[in-house]
Amino acid sequence: MSEVDERAMIESYKFHHIDTSKCKQCKEFSCEEACFRGIYEVINKETIPKCIVVENREDRCVKCHICTTTCKFKAIIID
Repeated sequence: MSEVDERAMIESYKFHHIDTSKCKQCKEFSCEEACFRGIYEVINKETIPKCIVVENREDRCVKCHICTTTCKFKAIIID
């Protein structure tokens, strides 16, 4: 059985899952810049950053995984 990080704060969408506890450390916001479909937005950039999936855009995802590889904190998981 694998261990689960109890500090993780996972926000789940249809097939995207974002560990927003990892977003707090981010200063680059690479997920937002890397996604050519405009699926991600980073809110609260000046205080406590948090990556979210923009409403009604998740279905545009082609599951290219550019976002999962560009996030140096590995906060994004795609089913």
